[in-house]
Amino acid sequence: MHQARHPYRLILAALALFLAAPAGGEVGPAPTPAVRWPLDLPAHWLTSNFMEYRGGRFHAGLDFKTREQEGFPARAVEDGWVERVRVSSAGYGKVAYLRGASGRTYVYAHLGRFNDRLAARVRAAQEQSGAWRIDLECAAGELPLRAGEVVGLTGQTGTTGPHLHFEVRDADGAPVDPQAAGFAVRDTIAPVIVHVRALPAGTAARVNGTNDAWRLDAPAGGAVPVLSVSGPVAFSARVVEATDPAGHRLEPWRLELSLDGQVVFQHTNERFTFEQNARQRLEWLECGPVREQWLHTDPADPVTGREGALWFHGPEGHGLAPGRHHCRLEAIDRAGNRASAAWDLEVGGPAGGDGGPRVTSADWKRDSVEMRVACNSNENIILKPFLDVIPEGSGCLAAARLGPADDPAFLIPVVLLAAGADLDTSQVAAAARQGLQRLAPGGVRWEAAGWPVDGAPRVEVPEAALGDPAAGPLDPAVRMYRWDGSRWQPAGRLLTPSVAGGPRRLALEARGLHAALRDTMPPVLGPAPAVARPHPGYGPGCEGVTPPRWEILAVPLRDTGSGIDPASLRATWDGASLLVEPDPLRDRVLVELPTAAEPGDHWLTLTATDDVGLAAEGRWQIRCTPGGP
Repeated sequence: MHQARHPYRLILAALALFLAAPAGGEVGPAPTPAVRWPLDLPAHWLTSNFMEYRGGRFHAGLDFKTREQEGFPARAVEDGWVERVRVSSAGYGKVAYLRGASGRTYVYAHLGRFNDRLAARVRAAQEQSGAWRIDLECAAGELPLRAGEVVGLTGQTGTTGPHLHFEVRDADGAPVDPQAAGFAVRDTIAPVIVHVRALPAGTAARVNGTNDAWRLDAPAGGAVPVLSVSGPVAFSARVVEATDPAGHRLEPWRLELSLDGQVVFQHTNERFTFEQNARQRLEWLECGPVREQWLHTDPADPVTGREGALWFHGPEGHGLAPGRHHCRLEAIDRAGNRASAAWDLEVGGPAGGDGGPRVTSADWKRDSVEMRVACNSNENIILKPFLDVIPEGSGCLAAARLGPADDPAFLIPVVLLAAGADLDTSQVAAAARQGLQRLAPGGVRWEAAGWPVDGAPRVEVPEAALGDPAAGPLDPAVRMYRWDGSRWQPAGRLLTPSVAGGPRRLALEARGLHAALRDTMPPVLGPAPAVARPHPGYGPGCEGVTPPRWEILAVPLRDTGSGIDPASLRATWDGASLLVEPDPLRDRVLVELPTAAEPGDHWLTLTATDDVGLAAEGRWQIRCTPGGP
């Protein structure tokens, strides 16, 4: 893509250059070794930061804005060599790993194009394997780069929008915060503590005399609000960090909670290992639409920088000592900007009692956090964090307390309910639009109050969700799908029974409503553009990256059912095999024409198969023209 700037972009760039001057007050060690910035853009703005929330993992680096465009040079930040190159249609997309002379590794992800030396290595490996997806390890010094040389051009491979994902890993291969390693961005905006929530952490605990959660909104300034509690009471918080006026929601560098002046909890985002990645599930309250960070550390959480355990249990495990206690929460960003919130706890008598007279301030509002699961016609089972009990005679298809001993995917014990659920008219209509045929009138709902799970535990699929067993063997085109609120998303294949004749199983990746559906609709492919023109080039500053001779063609490819199998893509150009790039996030295939293609008419063919074997193919005549229609 051209880097030509409109006049208003020049004005913004000049302003950004002024704002991007080095900022004082950054927290953390001085950068060693000396490094240069990975991008030449004057404004150093982020859309994501280090150890930000991701479902089941930490964000391992910084996401730098690239003006919602592709094609900016991403440069080596110190002398070194490329030790690894990967290409995939998902995850990091096109990614290069630069081993610096210092021993650090720098990761450049979602690139649109590699420099010529890397591109040649990748192309040779792809042609040898016949597959687009590759993973190359390079010998030390084999592909050297000097600081400032172009690693590749920024893009959006494997992700939903243009940006550069940039990581710094230490000599042991563990991600560290790039802002503490010489890549700090200017930040004068303090974090915002949106709200604090109190939750009973036991069946006998009470918050303002109830077993519901209570929430304190915008808890900064004014008189210190009071909350009446008895027994163990846990807290969570919604905290938002930003580094620029665009307001992208980031994670603060540190959260710190004090009780009566003594720090009882602290999370500092400095470093983690990939073995610790999944423990992120233990650090967040995820229940229905609620997602916010716990203000305690689960004993099963070994992540670096986590201090303070289940402090709210008190020394005897029954809660804090009766009387008045003062809580103070501080949120601190990497530049040292701070926000704070304070509240008092009036702790009553023994857990289960009424806790004495309640003096809760009007600032605290009841805001229950729960999951309601309809297990029979008479009642809903209510699951709450810490209070997820299984009632007698619940009528659920399956209800169990599962933990690491049952399936290593569970990080801590979890009550998992499976309940039959009828599909409503919108869900039935969506299935029809997607070419998905129902096997049974309803589906099955798996729910839990939280999801502290690493991977996908194997659960049994109730027979009622698979239709009439007398209909014969299950069609291989049947998959499990999960309802996301507007459409059915592929949720996996049905696994063989754990014992002969037993129920089918599913590797359950997420909670929610699932249904067994048969994919009957093949993918839709094309049409391809009728004309290919010369590539416009990448503009100045992209030395070492040769543009293709012809513009890259985008051919639509969409599947509304089981999803395209990227490995199934096959293409020819004038009858000769041609490697093409799957881009499933944008429902297309990218076709880079052979450099040897001469002006004139040519034939492109493409075939693709979805996950159940339904195929689509297309054949188009394409005119390569030096200019004009």
